[in-house]
Parts: sequence; C-alpha cells; structure tokens
Amino acid sequence: MSTSTPITSSDNSHYLHHTFFEPKDDIKATLLIVHGMAEHSGRYSDFAQFLADHGIAVATYDQLGHGRTIKSSDELGFFGNEHPAQSLLKDVIIMANTLKERHPDVPHFIMGHSMGSFIVRVVLKHHAQDFRGAILMGTADANPLVKVLLPLNAILAKTAPKKPNTVFAEIMNKVLNAKLSERLSSSPFAWLSENTDNIEAYEADPLTGFEFTNNGFMTLFALMKAGLHKRWASTINKSFPMLFVSGENDPIGNMGRGIRNIIKNLNKQGFQNTDARLYPNMRHEPLHEQNHSVVYHDILNWIKHLSA
Repeated sequence: MSTSTPITSSDNSHYLHHTFFEPKDDIKATLLIVHGMAEHSGRYSDFAQFLADHGIAVATYDQLGHGRTIKSSDELGFFGNEHPAQSLLKDVIIMANTLKERHPDVPHFIMGHSMGSFIVRVVLKHHAQDFRGAILMGTADANPLVKVLLPLNAILAKTAPKKPNTVFAEIMNKVLNAKLSERLSSSPFAWLSENTDNIEAYEADPLTGFEFTNNGFMTLFALMKAGLHKRWASTINKSFPMLFVSGENDPIGNMGRGIRNIIKNLNKQGFQNTDARLYPNMRHEPLHEQNHSVVYHDILNWIKHLSA
C-alpha cells in the first residue's frame, strides 16, 4: 500500500489524497475506484486490499470536497466555484492515467459507486476506450426530478455556494428510507445498509454523512442529468463490458427495478456485454453488508475473466 507520490489536478488547484494497493506477485489488471457522495476512499481499503491480494492493482482517492483531499472542514461537500463537475471528471482521468503509468501492460478497469457511478458514466462517454470494462455500483435509472432540482440548486449555488443544504439532505434521506419495507435502524442513513454495524460506523465517522453544500447538490444533479439520460451510453462501443452491482433492496436503484431497466435499455441499444449482480438482503452499499465476501469474489471473477 502506497501514498508516497503527490497527485494534483490538471490546473494544480488541489491535491488528491490517494492510495495504491499493489499485489505482491504478478499483476493481472488494475482497478480505479471512484467513491460516492459524503464518504471517502478509506471505506474501500478492505475491498481494495482483497483485490490486491488476488493480483489486481487498485487505486483509491478522495474526491474534491471529500476525505483528506479537503484543506478544511468548510470544504466538505463543496466542489469549487469554477466548473465543479468538470473538475471531478478531470480528476478521474488524472488518477486513471497515473495508475496506467504504474502498470502499462495490463488491462485497466474502473468502478464508481453511487455518485461515483454517475461520474464514471459521464467519463465513459469519451474515455471508454481507455478501459477494458466498468463496474457501476449503487447506481440509478433516469430520474425526471433532476430537471427540476438542477436549476433550483444552480440558483442556490450562485447565492450561497458553501452553505450546507440541510433541507435537501433531510428530504433525500426521508425519501430513500420511505422505500424500505423494513427499518432495521432508526438512523437517517438506514437506506445505506442492512448491516447496522456499518450504519453505526458511518455515523461515527466525521468524514461521512455530512450535508452537501448548495454547490455540491448542484454538481451532483448536473452529473445525474448527464449520466442518467436514457442515451447516456450512445457514444460507447457496443461491445464494451459493463457490470452493474446493486442490492435488491437499494432505494437508489429502485429496489432492483432501476438496474433491470438500465440493462434492458442498454440491450435495446445493442450493447452485448452488460451484466448485473443484484444481491438479496442488501441495500445501497453491498461492499459493507455482512455477506460482502460474495460481492468481493463476484467482482474479482468478472475482472479476471475479462483479463484472461
């Protein structure tokens, strides 16, 4: 595991906290992990080390407004005033290129979780050829509300960009929790996981569960508008492999229905290598459920199969 080399944005405006997980023996492939909203790359360390132990070199990093990439706590959930969505997208390419430079002669994969999956979907529009395949975890189908929420948040982001949007954060949690058939936890983050230990750890971590700023929500909705459109993948080669990973009880994925609809739409458009893993008794974070080992191995086997 290494964090020795500083990595900065294309305009040197920020430093990306990152970690490389390196296999001890022959490297079969690489994987870049793009984390989700209001979390950080450290939550993927166990999964990344598992992959490294099986020959996959992994890079994780904290996005703008998250984790140890921030300079101060008032930057949590804030992506910058100048072209924030583009900054997030450029950082993905910077990290991907850095990982490729470390391991140029193996297949390269990318994985995005939740908000990270929206970012990856937008990146793939123009850079899918740079990867052997993509894993989209905890992702969503098209949402008509985005068209309403984006202009509203654009106004708020212009007037008070760094102000945490408590109202939107509370509404989001309430709407997602309302989709659950059973609440195993009274936490506002119950929708994340059926594993109550995971929810308690999430609440105890000062770098998770924070409220996005107006700027953060505007950026999120802009990425969703671009990444969740029914024709989002129209520029991607129809043979490009994509694996969709979700819990059957994930409200973001509309309890599995949204994921099935994505696959259906992609197949209609002629995509030949789309696959889905929908896990019973799991919610938004399959990597943190009690039976996460089955998810670990499914992703490992998918990468190894495409790397053979």
